[in-house]
Amino acid sequence: MIGAGEAAIKTAALASIAAKYPGIGSTDLKFSQINIRMTPDGKETIFVTYILPGSATTSMAGKKATTTTKAISVTMSPSGKIGTVSESTISEIDNAEQQ
Repeated sequence: MIGAGEAAIKTAALASIAAKYPGIGSTDLKFSQINIRMTPDGKETIFVTYILPGSATTSMAGKKATTTTKAISVTMSPSGKIGTVSESTISEIDNAEQQ
């Protein structure tokens, strides 16, 4: 299902992000992922995540670098009805000793 409707899903997600966060343009966002999950009541929900690369910050703790980036996620039904639009962060840890 995602393959055939991926463009429509992304377009709906971007429109809902623009409605909730008018200061964020589509050029500020980078597509991250689409997932389909089952809710506890047995319904399918589509999760779409975009990140804001310009929000990335890096901090060091010893030889470990942690990069934290703001993300915006949209939930929607398979029919395209938007559920929630929410902001979170994604953190990646790089260990300098392993490189």
